[in-house]
Amino acid sequence: MKKLIISFLIIFIGITLSSCDEVITNPNDQYCVAGSADGVYLCEKRIPTYFDTIVSLKIYYDIEADYDIIEIFDYFENTLKTYHEYFDKYNEYEDINNVYTINHSTEAVGIDQILFDAIKFALDNDDIIVKGELPLFDIALGPILDIWHDARDNNECNDLLEFGISYCPVPDIDMDEVYNIDPDDIILDAQNMTISFAKENMSIDLGGYGKGYVTKVLSNYLDALEIKYLLNVGNSNVYAHGTNPNNDNGYYYIALTRPNTDFIDYSGLTQDEQLDLLYYHFIKLPEDMALVTSGVNQRYFKELVTEDIYHHIIDPNTYYPGGYCKSITIVYPDSSMADLLSTALFLLPVDEAMTFVNNYENLEAVWYLEDDTILYSENFDQYIHYLD
Repeated sequence: MKKLIISFLIIFIGITLSSCDEVITNPNDQYCVAGSADGVYLCEKRIPTYFDTIVSLKIYYDIEADYDIIEIFDYFENTLKTYHEYFDKYNEYEDINNVYTINHSTEAVGIDQILFDAIKFALDNDDIIVKGELPLFDIALGPILDIWHDARDNNECNDLLEFGISYCPVPDIDMDEVYNIDPDDIILDAQNMTISFAKENMSIDLGGYGKGYVTKVLSNYLDALEIKYLLNVGNSNVYAHGTNPNNDNGYYYIALTRPNTDFIDYSGLTQDEQLDLLYYHFIKLPEDMALVTSGVNQRYFKELVTEDIYHHIIDPNTYYPGGYCKSITIVYPDSSMADLLSTALFLLPVDEAMTFVNNYENLEAVWYLEDDTILYSENFDQYIHYLD
């Protein structure tokens, strides 16, 4: 009888253990591979066709997941396509009114709710950081940004002097000419869903926050499904949700790129030497936080004679590339605001920017200065991962 009871207990325990030890199978062989932790699959889709960058979504699929990977990735790609087309200032698309349509119209333009909401977000927050009397984040800066875009992309540029770097003539901007760049002259009509300009020769540009805004749209959808993921809209705009099941501490690790503007020959260097030239910090990003970088190395050209750097972040006070550092990286819970803030803070003197960040709840930043000095806001150290 005793042997029978023991045998029954062994069988019962075995059944109980096997029922608790569920086996998770690969949800999709095309996109998913086994993660570094047991019972986790890392599923990734990379899209190189939108927002002038490579966009990636990494999903950490574990035993708690009950969603369809293909359905998620289809939404991801379709949303990127939609916002890319709405925000595009260089091309028109069939059956939609986008930024190109707005900028090439002399009358009020009817726009869809998606674009209306995006423009309204920018106008509601354009006065958050001001230098002089002008907002440093200004979607009405389009006429000036067009001048610099044309300077970076014209037949007089020489791409053969230095590998991967363009040498171009600097545009001669007449500071006495009046450019209509006041965002208060953008007229949004919520009742009729239209946008128009109060003055002539105006245009808008949503590049200063567009990646962060679409990141926010995507994160709202993914967060509601309780998906653990890392969304990377270019190497300067990252958002994480859910604890990372591949790491015991739940963090997502992000490398901060040195804002180099010279060609670097990595041949003959050890891996450690290469990493030191490429990156200056590794960040441990917790869940529900965005990391955004604005820097001189993201889009720029060198002047043909002096080799001075002319980057894409234009100061509305001078009409020329501005800034007091080579890059600024900020960490903040909201990706759309993070993108907007990084653009404006880049153009603010570092001491003023530091004061702003230290007094703005949940906002932290690190500055990479011209002399390679690195400065931190009061509590940024909590995000730095120190290598052993």
